[in-house]
Amino acid sequence: METFAALSHRRTWRYKRSTMQTSTGLRTTFSTKPSKAVASPSRRGLRVVAQRAVTKKVQVVLTKQVPSLGNEGELKSVPTGYYRNYLKPQGYAALATENILEEIQRQKAVEERARMEEKAKAQAMATALSTIGKFVIKKKVGEGDQIFGSVSAADVVEAIKMQTGREVEKRSVTLPEIKTLGTYDATVKLHAEVVGSFKVVVQKDTSA
Repeated sequence: METFAALSHRRTWRYKRSTMQTSTGLRTTFSTKPSKAVASPSRRGLRVVAQRAVTKKVQVVLTKQVPSLGNEGELKSVPTGYYRNYLKPQGYAALATENILEEIQRQKAVEERARMEEKAKAQAMATALSTIGKFVIKKKVGEGDQIFGSVSAADVVEAIKMQTGREVEKRSVTLPEIKTLGTYDATVKLHAEVVGSFKVVVQKDTSA
């Protein structure tokens, strides 16, 4: 017969074995061999990035003015669908073929030459005005050399035309308010980048 001590030892061992089981009913096995480290999978998952579809574009030449896009004759890059579904059916644009691109370049060259010639003419006129230096305008006067009325831009335009044979626009002339005889500074805008400067001399008109 087993002694009380042996029986107690066996029950204690059974209890310990039962406590080694997991909550799922699987028994934990212990080994005296050294365990190998097992790499745990990274918690950082793969990141999926959705890429936007690339919009295909084509070069077109506008054949009419298109609000918010451009003016007639301009070269534009637009989405293919926009050209195919709207610009082409409405007659607003045509594909920029090699021949059309060459024609655009030729037209730009012609326009550039015209702009350069216009600027050169304006510079020549500015030089003429500064060389002449002053333009005389005669006015009837009253007491204290006060002229009747005032010297206007129209008077200046007429004086320039008489001495140079060329006419400038009245709205391009800038001069101070002139009420008495004397010499005054004046300018005329001949081009977006060219301004002519000269003097206006107001003299007494002694003619009957």
